Amino acid sequence: MASGSNVLQRYLHSQIREDLEYKMVFLGGPRQVGKTTLALDILGAKDRRHPAYLNWDSPYARKRLMEGEIPGGQPLLVLDEIHKFPRWRNLVKGFFDTRGEGTSFLVTGSARLDHYRKGGDSLQGRYHHYRLHPFSLGELTITPNSGDLETLMRFGGFPEP
Repeated sequence: MASGSNVLQRYLHSQIREDLEYKMVFLGGPRQVGKTTLALDILGAKDRRHPAYLNWDSPYARKRLMEGEIPGGQPLLVLDEIHKFPRWRNLVKGFFDTRGEGTSFLVTGSARLDHYRKGGDSLQGRYHHYRLHPFSLGELTITPNSGDLETLMRFGGFPEP
């Protein structure tokens, strides 16, 4: 469990935190797998109102991002669903290249986040990419038993139905 919350610490948590010290981290994966929850947990945010959490689906956040305005004084910025903007790579590259010392970026999104990797990549060398999968049996229980495996097989590893 994450300290002080009811969020299970995911298998990528430690690796992402470590990699954020050097580069951006892109976190992709299927819908409803827990990407935003993991990003908020890494950010240390109790909810989506944290000033360093910017969701492209929010008109307020979208306007700020389009104006090149990102919160100052934040060691980590989470850009959630920004892949919905057609030129998101250039926008993120600009933020990353002009960021203040000690500012990291965690970018989350679904399958489209992987799409840019097939062609020329203006972000080459600036990021680590991870794909989050549904919960595994090892993440859900410390010492799994046959009942745990049956439950996982019946309901799947996604956080919510």
